Amino acid sequence: MPVPATPEVLRGIVLIVLSASVFALVDGVSKVLAETQSVWQIVWARYAVALPVMVALTPRGEWRGLLRTDHPFHQIGRGLAPIGVSVCMVLGVRYLPLAEATVILFASPFAIVALAGPVLGERVHRASWIGVVVGFAAVVIVARPGFGAMSYYVLFPLAAAAFYTLYQLLTRGLAVKGERPRGTLIWTLVTGSVIATPLALLTWQPVSTSAWMLMISLGLVFALAQFLMIEAFSRAPAGVLAPFAYAQIVAATLVGVVLFDAVPDGWTLLGVTMIVGAGVWIARQQRR
Repeated sequence: MPVPATPEVLRGIVLIVLSASVFALVDGVSKVLAETQSVWQIVWARYAVALPVMVALTPRGEWRGLLRTDHPFHQIGRGLAPIGVSVCMVLGVRYLPLAEATVILFASPFAIVALAGPVLGERVHRASWIGVVVGFAAVVIVARPGFGAMSYYVLFPLAAAAFYTLYQLLTRGLAVKGERPRGTLIWTLVTGSVIATPLALLTWQPVSTSAWMLMISLGLVFALAQFLMIEAFSRAPAGVLAPFAYAQIVAATLVGVVLFDAVPDGWTLLGVTMIVGAGVWIARQQRR
């Protein structure tokens, strides 16, 4: 049985598309910063800049309860997973074009749909399976695994895909357990800040004024992308949302063209077209 296309599910789909698009901007800014700053400086900026902003946006009366949770270990695990995604993707976009690295990252929806049943107890509709299989085929087309230099570098976004799978499953699991979206976001930012701060200090590179502006912007858009994702998973099952996260690939392609003048080759465009087509078909099936 497919998941009914209720208003809440449709809102979840819209939110995950918005989140995926903002994450593409996060990776684009990270690629710019990777030219002058260390990996851990960039990871630190994502968390440490976003944390005080989110606390400031929270009503003062709710501050004491921000870290209140019945599942602290799950929250810490959810906070650690995006650090793995961040580190691997910063390394990936340093050596690969943004669009190619993002497409390879999206081997993760295949794993999410495969694990949504045994891990989360969700029933996955046939349309979602078809969508992720088409998406995975697109990943293979873009990565074109072989033995060249690019083949070694694709290990970074592939590792990021593994962390991203864990990340989304934990996000949905916490939502099902009734954890508040704002509380989950604060736990993620605190965990990331605690881990990244000492490592950033050990690898610190001089930061120019323009780089500081980019790092502050990076933290703000990272917080927004995280919040949109958490809200999406609080409204719809992981198996339904997974194929729509492919919107990040389209956004990454556009960011790559605008920021880096990186026009994707024919294979990448074929992969993007396959993914967009699968997403449109799934959306129509979901509406039915």
